[in-house]
Amino acid sequence: MSSANPEVDSEPHPKTYFSIPYSNLSPLNTLDIHIPHDIGDDINSNYIHGGAWRDPLITSQSILLTLPYLFSPASASAPLIAGVASINYRLSPYPSHPTDPSSPSDESRNVQHPAHIEDVLTAVKWLQRKYGFRERYLLVGHSCGATLAMQVAMNVWKAREEESEDHVSDPELPMAIVGVEGIYDLRLLRHTHPEHPAYQEFIEGAFGRRIWDQDEASPIIGKYGERWKNGRVVVVGHSRGDELVDWRQVESIQWRLSIELRVDRNDVVLELRGGHDEIWEEGKEMARAIEVTLKVLDGSK
Repeated sequence: MSSANPEVDSEPHPKTYFSIPYSNLSPLNTLDIHIPHDIGDDINSNYIHGGAWRDPLITSQSILLTLPYLFSPASASAPLIAGVASINYRLSPYPSHPTDPSSPSDESRNVQHPAHIEDVLTAVKWLQRKYGFRERYLLVGHSCGATLAMQVAMNVWKAREEESEDHVSDPELPMAIVGVEGIYDLRLLRHTHPEHPAYQEFIEGAFGRRIWDQDEASPIIGKYGERWKNGRVVVVGHSRGDELVDWRQVESIQWRLSIELRVDRNDVVLELRGGHDEIWEEGKEMARAIEVTLKVLDGSK
């Protein structure tokens, strides 16, 4: 593994680069890049971590245990993936975190929507400028990372210029989205867990107290047929054993996608196995969701 600049590093493949800045807004505006072989005309996979928009311990490195499955010579997906980029983004406040509470003076951990999605869009734009893959990528997200992935497809928010706060042209949207243990309807999530104040706390921390703002940010209202015209595949991967985000989130986004259906887009619900965090902590099921997406994408040509 390497932390060198990918432009000058001459190490043999596979290569890994950690904590590459894609913006100067904060120390959290970084990404990691994992390149298994020489980049050709293969598909890139861009990963967005979860953590309820606020957990400092769930980072871009949460993809690491998935990579051995993806890049294994036994994996049918290995030759198809040019590289995996894993994106960090600024976080919302978490002053009650047991080991690393946020401080009011830390601007990188005191943001609200739309800062998270603007960071993701800026990171994708940076990657497209550098590697030139345009729309040839999957956008994979776990938990609130799946929310962010679907928000990209909602095509409402914009990236930020690398050197300023000014908005710039959006990145090209992905061919496929993989949502894993995702949150798609914030109102539904809040109402499903009225006895657990943590849900209300992290939703308000990320989106504010106004219900309207929370609804407007939910992928359940996305106009995907109109705004995501190049979308070819959506895979909604979810475990019925998820103890934090239940199957009703799957049903909600499945309903919305059916309304916003395009004849040239394949929408797949993939039942996974494991708990909410086990999916990324063990890696195998996360890799399976990506592999299924690549297979569906290949069949949709």
